[in-house]
Amino acid sequence: MKLPESLFVIINPIVKFMLRSPIHSFCSKGLMLITFTGRKSQRKFTTPVRYVVVDGVIRCFTSATNLWWRNLKGGADVELRVAGKEAWYRAEAIFDEPERIKLALTHYLALFPQDASYHGIGLNKDRSLKEQDLNRAANEAVVVEARPL
Repeated sequence: MKLPESLFVIINPIVKFMLRSPIHSFCSKGLMLITFTGRKSQRKFTTPVRYVVVDGVIRCFTSATNLWWRNLKGGADVELRVAGKEAWYRAEAIFDEPERIKLALTHYLALFPQDASYHGIGLNKDRSLKEQDLNRAANEAVVVEARPL
């Protein structure tokens, strides 16, 4: 089930609070906080995102229509709070490589099929991803990959 975007104004502060608290384990297995610096404003921003770890690389996904990932174009240092621990990473936004994004989305949605709707991807009767939707989503999604510093 896809939540309306307007609810995230309420949900995100609650999730941020929980991920920073001693009770983070209730939601930190699949959610993390990413803190980055705005390129123009130089302000710090923190947003909760779902993540996966692949060969020591932390990946998260967003839509190209969201603006925050643009601060990571060409690479940027970010602070991630994963499983209650903060550490610095070098993050890069992948936004113009549809085949690479498709592979990453396929892996991610195998773990979190409930998130397919956030990428506009329907599921077939056998719960597999609809190929046409996946191909379109690969051109609309952004993958952020973060490696430890």
